[in-house]
Amino acid sequence: MKTLLTWIAAVAIAASYSATHIAGEGFEAAVGYTVGTVDVSAEVTASAAQAVPALNQTEARPDHIQHSIRAGKVQSQGVNLGSWLVMEHWMTTDSDVWKGLTDEEANSGEQTAFKLTPRDEALARFKWHRDNFITEAEIEAIAKTGLNTVRVPVGYWIVGYDAHDISNKKQWENYAPGALEYLDRLITQWAKKHNVAVLISMHAAKGSQNGADHSSPEQKSKSLWAEYPENLASTLDAVTFLAQRYQNEDAFLGIGLMNEPSATTTNDVLYKYYEDAYKAIREDTKNDCILTIAPLLTEQSADHMTDLLPNAVNVWVEWHRYFVWGYENSSEDDLLGSLMTKFRDDVEAWKAKSSKPLFIGEFSFATAGKFQDQDRLKEFGKRQMEVMTNNIQGGWTFWSWRIYGDESGVNPWSLRSLLRTGLFSFNSASQATQS
Repeated sequence: MKTLLTWIAAVAIAASYSATHIAGEGFEAAVGYTVGTVDVSAEVTASAAQAVPALNQTEARPDHIQHSIRAGKVQSQGVNLGSWLVMEHWMTTDSDVWKGLTDEEANSGEQTAFKLTPRDEALARFKWHRDNFITEAEIEAIAKTGLNTVRVPVGYWIVGYDAHDISNKKQWENYAPGALEYLDRLITQWAKKHNVAVLISMHAAKGSQNGADHSSPEQKSKSLWAEYPENLASTLDAVTFLAQRYQNEDAFLGIGLMNEPSATTTNDVLYKYYEDAYKAIREDTKNDCILTIAPLLTEQSADHMTDLLPNAVNVWVEWHRYFVWGYENSSEDDLLGSLMTKFRDDVEAWKAKSSKPLFIGEFSFATAGKFQDQDRLKEFGKRQMEVMTNNIQGGWTFWSWRIYGDESGVNPWSLRSLLRTGLFSFNSASQATQS
C-alpha cells in the first residue's frame, strides 16, 4: 500500500507539472500551438493510478553493475530486447499475434493486431509471446556473454491509463494490456539477479513520434505526437511514472525519453519535451537515473543538440548507427574502410563539442547488401565494436537479442545468432571490472 500511495503522489506531481509546463503559456510560446483544454487534474490521475498494481520491492543489491554504469565508472554494453513489449512484425513474422492479418496490416504495428483479432484470442496470443520471447533464461544468457545492459522498448500505454484523453477515444485500450507486469519482473527479479542494468526506451509515444511500425501509430504511417499537446502530456506522464516506479530498484539504469523522432516531429516540440521531462524526473521526483535524449533521426551528428540542457546531470545523447539505409551503393571495402573511419570521426567530433556522453542505442551487423564472406562480415563487426568500445563514453546496445527463426544460420540482426556463430566479440567492461 505504501508503494502504491507513493506512486499516486508521484503521478499527481506529474499531472500538476503537465498542467504548468504543457498546457501553459510557455508551451504555446515555445511550439507555436494554441493549447486547448487538457484534463490534467491530479484527482483524475490518482483515480486512474489505483488500477495500476503496486510494485513488489525485493531485497536491495548495492553491488549491482547498474550503479557503476550510472556513475560513469563502467561503459554500458548491451543489447535490445526488441519486439518483446512493443512487437514488430518483421522480427516475429511467425508469431500467432499476426495470424489472420495481411502483411500490410501486420506492418502497421501491434495495435492493429490487437484491434483486428477477437479480444480473448488477442489477449492469449500476446500473453504467450511475452511469456516465451524473453524469459529469465535469456537474461541469464545475456549476462554470461559479459554484457551488462538491456534496452527495453515500451509504449506509452504500458501505464494502463491516460489522464489527457480529451477526445475520450481511450486509445491506450487499443493495445494489449499487461506489459507492465513483464517490465516489473525484468527489473525487480531477472536483471537484479543476473547483474544486468535495464534502460527503458520510450519507443511508442502517444500519437507516434515517427509513424513507423515500431511506434505502433493509431493511423498507419501517421506521426501525430507533436501535433497535439495532450500527446506530449501523456508521454510525459508515462516516462515520469516509469522513473518513479523503478527509482529505488538496483537494476534500473534509466529511460530513453524518445526513440527515433522524425516525420512531423519538430525540434521546437521535441526539445521542449526533453526539458520538461528532465524537470519532471530530476527536479520534481529527485531521481538521478540516466536519461537519454535523441535528436531527430536526420540530425544525428555533432552539428545538432550540443547545447540542449547545458547543466543537466546523467544525460546521454542517443544516436542510432545503421549501415543499411542510404548505403545501398557502398561496397564491402567502403564499409570496412572509409565508412568506419567516418563513424569514428563523427563520434570524436561530438566529443569535441559536447560534454554529454554519447550512447549508441541501436546498431547491427546488417548492411544494404550481404557480405559474401563470413570472415569479412566478422571484420566489419569487429571494426564497429572497436569504435563502440574505444570511442563512445556512454555505451551501446545492439539491435536486437533475438528474432524468430534465428536458431540456425547467420542473422545480422540477432545477437544470439552472431554469438553462436562466433561473429560477435567485444571487450567486456563488466568482466574487466570483476577481474
